[in-house]
Amino acid sequence: MQSHIVSFRMDRMQRCPLNSMRAVFFLASLLSWNGISSAQSKNGADITVSPVLLNLIEESKVPALEEGPIIDIQVREGQTVEVGALMVQIDDQRARFRKDQAEFEYQIAVQKEQYRYDIILAEAESKVAKANLQRAMESRKRFPDTPSQAEVDEIELKVSQSEQHLEKAKNDQKLAELSKSFAEKNLAAANYELDRFKIKAPIKGAVVEIFAKRGDWVRPGDPIARIIRVDRLRVEGYMTHDKARPSIKDCAVTVVLEGAGREASQHSGKVVFVSPEIDPNDRKQRILAEVDNSKGLLGPGMRASMIIHLH
Repeated sequence: MQSHIVSFRMDRMQRCPLNSMRAVFFLASLLSWNGISSAQSKNGADITVSPVLLNLIEESKVPALEEGPIIDIQVREGQTVEVGALMVQIDDQRARFRKDQAEFEYQIAVQKEQYRYDIILAEAESKVAKANLQRAMESRKRFPDTPSQAEVDEIELKVSQSEQHLEKAKNDQKLAELSKSFAEKNLAAANYELDRFKIKAPIKGAVVEIFAKRGDWVRPGDPIARIIRVDRLRVEGYMTHDKARPSIKDCAVTVVLEGAGREASQHSGKVVFVSPEIDPNDRKQRILAEVDNSKGLLGPGMRASMIIHLH
């Protein structure tokens, strides 16, 4: 189509020399507009945000939970730790004594709960007493006043006593079961208190600072070490309001890092947050993405560019 337009305009230029300059400007504008339009359609599926800043997703300043002297430090700065890894040991001798005592009390309670001979004996006693009463009543039907009423009353008393003994034995058994449960809770509490003297990593990451040393006396809340998560990083940037649509959330992104002395590298991630707030000065919105850093090539504080893939 452009060839027809050019032919048409050239023909008019030959017939109207006075309009030749105007025709040249028209053709240049037409070709320039076509070039811009095709470039936009070609890259219309991507939005580039630059610069963006790499930040930490998660960090933890690990505190002491109990009071006492530090007797062992099992990590060093730069070491990577898993969740639950032992980092620092505080002296726990008293807590160990309480745990041992609770364990003995639990074992005693278990033995009492398993002891059921009182119930067995009371059941046998009740069975015999009731059988004696039944035989006495059958005998009186055949032979009046044999046994005597006094003897019958005494047998009935034994039946009542045996029933009371059985009831008491069952009640004692319930108390033994409750005592076992109580001792079990005490043992769990003692184990929990003992575990608080072990400072463990709350997150997976790299130990970047250690604030205490062996022999230091620490109190609850005193910082022991600082851990940062480095396997994933947060990418923070700003976009103009007309591009920062809520629909770009969860879109894939490519973070391009170009640093001094290193080759450009690309890292995959996705958009996790688009702020609804608009800066009244520059009409921009904050956008956050998360990027994989399992290879450890990125670091907090680095600057980069981010390409958002809309399709």
